[in-house]
Amino acid sequence: MKMIAGCDEAGKGDYFGYVVAACVCSDEKVLGDIGVRDSKKISKGRVFAIDKEIRKRCAYSVVTLSPKRYNELHKDTGGKYNLNEMLGWLHAKAIGEILKECDPVTITVDKFGKEENVLRNVSEGKDKLVFVEKGERKLAVAAASIVARAEFLRRHDELSKKADIGMPLPRGSAHVKDAAREFIKRHGKEALGDFAKVHFKITKEL
Repeated sequence: MKMIAGCDEAGKGDYFGYVVAACVCSDEKVLGDIGVRDSKKISKGRVFAIDKEIRKRCAYSVVTLSPKRYNELHKDTGGKYNLNEMLGWLHAKAIGEILKECDPVTITVDKFGKEENVLRNVSEGKDKLVFVEKGERKLAVAAASIVARAEFLRRHDELSKKADIGMPLPRGSAHVKDAAREFIKRHGKEALGDFAKVHFKITKEL
């Protein structure tokens, strides 16, 4: 059986919420049988349903970065790293975890920036890595996109409950100002860093 792996992320463009990287390792037949395709093209309910099947039938790894930790690390908020550098570390961590569970022929990474951001953090399996733009066209990457999206959504729902501002925290980066203003009104500006990526220009506009 030819095992393949794919890696993708979720949350990097969302003002509120975590950044999540995931890897999935399986064979194409299993992924096809599960109904895997790009997570952006399926409903929230289907994302959770397929994620459940992937976790049941495939090897997978998930690495998360909270908004608070993200802000501590980001260059624009006093840290040492930009977004792509952090994504490189997250992907490398997920790759290291997946290699403990399976031995894929290739590991396809959805290309988000310089390949070196991932490669310098990878200790094993560098010869297996393939970087592909719009990688979700590959089944293993599409599977990883579903696992990453499902984890992001679960964490996002938890943050919404914790924020308790009378509305769900919106996803994405558009149409978030009303929620951000309400959050600041209830909890103050300092607390925003525990829920949002505060280097986004939205914060200055507020």
